[in-house]
Amino acid sequence: MISQDSTKMIEKIVRNFASLKLRSCGIAVSGGSDSMALFHMLTDWETSNKPEIIVASIDHGLRSESKSEVEFVKKACEMKKVKHFSLAPSTHLSKIRGNLQDNARSARYTLLRNWAIAKNLQCILLGHTLDDQEENLLIRFFRGSGVDGLVSMEEMVARNEILWMRPLLKFRKEDLRNYLRTNNYSWVDDPSNHDNKYTRVRMRKLLKQLKSNNLITPNFVKTADHMLRASKLSREIAISNSKTLLSFNDVGQISFKVEKFSKLFEDSQYRILAGIVSWFSGSFYKPRFSQLENVYNKILNVNITGSTLGGTVFKKKNGIVTVTRELGSIEENFLVKNKKFIWDNRWLITLKSGYQGQLYVKPYGLLGTDDQEIFITSKFDRNAVATIPVVVTKRDVKFVPFSNLKYDIDVKLLNQDNEFYKFF
Repeated sequence: MISQDSTKMIEKIVRNFASLKLRSCGIAVSGGSDSMALFHMLTDWETSNKPEIIVASIDHGLRSESKSEVEFVKKACEMKKVKHFSLAPSTHLSKIRGNLQDNARSARYTLLRNWAIAKNLQCILLGHTLDDQEENLLIRFFRGSGVDGLVSMEEMVARNEILWMRPLLKFRKEDLRNYLRTNNYSWVDDPSNHDNKYTRVRMRKLLKQLKSNNLITPNFVKTADHMLRASKLSREIAISNSKTLLSFNDVGQISFKVEKFSKLFEDSQYRILAGIVSWFSGSFYKPRFSQLENVYNKILNVNITGSTLGGTVFKKKNGIVTVTRELGSIEENFLVKNKKFIWDNRWLITLKSGYQGQLYVKPYGLLGTDDQEIFITSKFDRNAVATIPVVVTKRDVKFVPFSNLKYDIDVKLLNQDNEFYKFF
């Protein structure tokens, strides 16, 4: 029996959700208190037009406890007769260059996105809370972030054909735990949440100290709300500017004239560069300002033979900047598990007919020399062509875009329908 207080809480959580009249939705559930509360609230929600709810848990393979945590969530789903899926990256995160936490976050969103596309889900629900908002604001403040870094999380974001929702943003973690306790629901604690080697853990403890000394008030997070409004205005200006500045080609290369770029407001310049990098990487989070500043200064002052940032390569010659995906940042052999999926964040691939064996997607540049003769490269930049997707088996090349080699496959570059501008 759900308590009266819990019923009120559930009603508050699902009010906006219900108005969307969705037919299906996925929840990312780690086993922690926030996501478990969201799971139970939605499965306890009693209404005749409730969408189908399914759950995904991600095992990064970074901790020995992760398998048991996924199993915990699976059992909770079985109790409520909800479908559960366990997701794991095809390449272990320890083998990927860059910051481990950033890579884990990126992998998490990629796995959830492709899972949602494969299951024909309209949205994915995430368990971020008001506490997460405060922690993010403090972390980014100390990093010296600009307006975009200090914005609040948005409750709804449409990206890659998926609606991402955060229905718990107005709720405290402790309120959610009280809901779980009241209704005899359990959760698991990630031991890394107490490990001081992580910045977020240290900020969480600092926040607690600041609040105990009345140095942080409930109005603190409103700063992020104010920043969000300012950010949205700047974003619209940058999008308008970029539509006359940027040129796209079919293989995913972006180009622009430095002369025209230099005449824009500085805020628009940085925002456009950040949007480009985010689009190529598929990241929900923009590159740090210090990293972006380095590329920005090069664009304005020197020729660039190849400056990389976030898996993106910038080149400048004769007053023209070209931007391509970095070949070394692309997964070499992506195993095809679904008929419809997004590859390397930007390419929507659809298999129209079945194939009984194993198919893989790899960048064109990693094909053998003989195979590369299939594609005529004279029309496009060689470095950009190297990053397009090709479909292969262990022995043969089955599909190459823009060639005569077809395998009943559709490939769509997701800069269409303004998808690119969603990363601004």
